[in-house]
Amino acid sequence: MKKSTPIKQKRARSHESLAPKSDESNKESSPSPVNSRGSSSNKSISSTDSRQSNGFKRKPGSETGSIERLNEDNSFRKISTSYNENEDNINVVVRVRPLNPKEMENGDHQVVEFPGNGQIMVDYPPNNPNEKPKLFSYNVVFEPAATQEDVLQFSGMKRLISMAIEGFRCTCFCYGQTGSGKTHTLTGPPGLIGPKSVAYSENHGLIFRSFMYLFQRIQEQSNTHFILKASYLEIYNEKVIDLLNAGTIRKPLAVRWSKKACGFFVENLFTVDCEELDDLIAVLEEGMRNRSIGRHNMNDFSSRSHTILTVHITSELPAENGVFITRTGKINFVDLAGSEMTKKTQSEGKMLEEANNINKSLMVLGYCIASLSDPKKKTNHVPYRDSKLTKLLADSLAGNGVTLMIACISPAKFNVSETVNTLRYAARAKKIRTKPVVLMDPREALILSLKHEIETLENENKHLRTALRISSTSTPSDKNSNKVKTPPKVDLEKLGDMELQELMELVRLYVKENAELQQQNMELFNSREVLQRDHEVVCRENERLSRKLEGKTKTPDTGR
Repeated sequence: MKKSTPIKQKRARSHESLAPKSDESNKESSPSPVNSRGSSSNKSISSTDSRQSNGFKRKPGSETGSIERLNEDNSFRKISTSYNENEDNINVVVRVRPLNPKEMENGDHQVVEFPGNGQIMVDYPPNNPNEKPKLFSYNVVFEPAATQEDVLQFSGMKRLISMAIEGFRCTCFCYGQTGSGKTHTLTGPPGLIGPKSVAYSENHGLIFRSFMYLFQRIQEQSNTHFILKASYLEIYNEKVIDLLNAGTIRKPLAVRWSKKACGFFVENLFTVDCEELDDLIAVLEEGMRNRSIGRHNMNDFSSRSHTILTVHITSELPAENGVFITRTGKINFVDLAGSEMTKKTQSEGKMLEEANNINKSLMVLGYCIASLSDPKKKTNHVPYRDSKLTKLLADSLAGNGVTLMIACISPAKFNVSETVNTLRYAARAKKIRTKPVVLMDPREALILSLKHEIETLENENKHLRTALRISSTSTPSDKNSNKVKTPPKVDLEKLGDMELQELMELVRLYVKENAELQQQNMELFNSREVLQRDHEVVCRENERLSRKLEGKTKTPDTGR
């Protein structure tokens, strides 16, 4: 992509309904900026005036931060509630799907309630008067009426994309039992993504909408040069498969540890340069076509593998002194295969083997989350290396990245035990604290650091030279002291044109001068202290002699 031209969009017209009509309308209709962990504030959600044009309104008298949508008959239906959480923790939201036709046909009923304020209550065990309902609290809870667009707007996904553009490692992953709506949330219903798919549908999932928002944000930054690359893999039966490999036989890829990046990576994983929005959508289509799916008693389109779609975002932006800073952010979209109870799914043979591997990797992920969420256990061993999935999610869980977890659950009584397990899983993840760090090109980060060090040393040496001159005027000069050699004068505005070796040599000279100046200042300070002590001794001796002399002169007078 050239810096001078905007990113191309072949489907610009067909995607108009998804993009904001104008910058001003976008500022009004979208939520206020969310905090660094992605949770919307109550203040932004309760702003009734700014939601009116988009059909959003907060219920009068409510203090739960509930979001409502305006229906065609001017009535309101609640779509979600939110609650502020610690911005250093993983952002966890819950999405509750509606009862599906099979559940309604079997006469199943809903066992979850929504008290508001980001809370969800589950009647578990169901119909047991001796047990109180289980209450859980999260950043945002999406009720069954929430749409795909609602998830993009209020989950914190937009903030995640913005942070990826700024150079952070970001991850969005969906977790839940099989058939709970994970793949629907990320990509939409089966068959929507493909060669014959429509340009835009209300059912398009979070990935498609995130791609749209990503390109919208990139086009707003005309002074920055962006390079986008994408990869798509699946973890099937503990084997990493490249979903973008054009070959008919896809061999498993190795997961290696990188000392340079201090993290795991997939060796020989194919990446695609994405200059246009269509390129990213093509990556999504290709991966969806190649991923492993199956059919069992609970889901006709069950994901039989975990998938990770990664968009690498490299940006080059101008900084001080003519320097260009390169930042390398990325965003992972992780669709975890659903946890399964084989008694319910009635899996056999190959499907049973797949289910066992899925459950095993999710169990290891659970161990990692449990260890990271407990401060006492966090210092101990975290079993990242026990599965391919946890190796690749290690940075997302407790590294220097930013993570959004979407816990998808069923409201049906039939699935209540799996629902509670998912909510407990998500509650533990919410306690994990991360330390987001911007990723920069190591060489450019070093150059930028050296330039700041040069400026600091030059200012410090200037003060030291001034102090040295003042001390020299009040202290006898030492003829044997070496004269400090001053580094060559450099225009700070021209530092950007200097090579790395030149900068390092300049820093070395300034450090050497700084050490010599400090040494001479210390010597002068010590010599001045010696002179001051000698002066005090002489003064005290003079006072003693003066008092003695005064006593001798007074004695003869008193004797007469």
